[in-house]
Amino acid sequence: MQPLIPEFLDLVQKADLGTEIEGDWPLARMDRLAEMLVDTEGMASSRLQLSRDGRQRFLVGEVSASVQVTCQRCMQPMNIELHAELKLGMVSDEAQADQLPDAFEPLLVGDEPTRLPDVLEDELLLAMPLVPMHDYDCSDYLQQQKQRQADDAAQAEAEKAQQNPFSVLKDLL
Repeated sequence: MQPLIPEFLDLVQKADLGTEIEGDWPLARMDRLAEMLVDTEGMASSRLQLSRDGRQRFLVGEVSASVQVTCQRCMQPMNIELHAELKLGMVSDEAQADQLPDAFEPLLVGDEPTRLPDVLEDELLLAMPLVPMHDYDCSDYLQQQKQRQADDAAQAEAEKAQQNPFSVLKDLL
């Protein structure tokens, strides 16, 4: 297990220093992502490079996590791998965002330290499939479940009929 990434970081200062950051962050502490998960156990792993090119500062790297979500076809838990490449240019206003190279997305930074896990969580949310579903046809699972429920209901009905003390009268008629 890698060390935890810093929660708050002065990204501008770290970019000026050419800092590399590698570490993990608990999925359970990523509130927006955790709402979409079946299980919040596990960590998001990241490797980041903060740099400066002239007056422009950049945050480049990757974040990944193995998460458990609900398949929207069969409503059963399933594991998926989330992976996002970060190519962010640090900006303080819209004019700076317009000057970014096309390959970079703007990351608004101010005078206050940035909460780095929020940046990583945003990228993982963007990597999340819109409608998570198994790669295979899980409709067979649904058919098995329906058949099992029908069998259970028939068995319960048979047991109920055997326990009815008036069932003997039914045979007399």
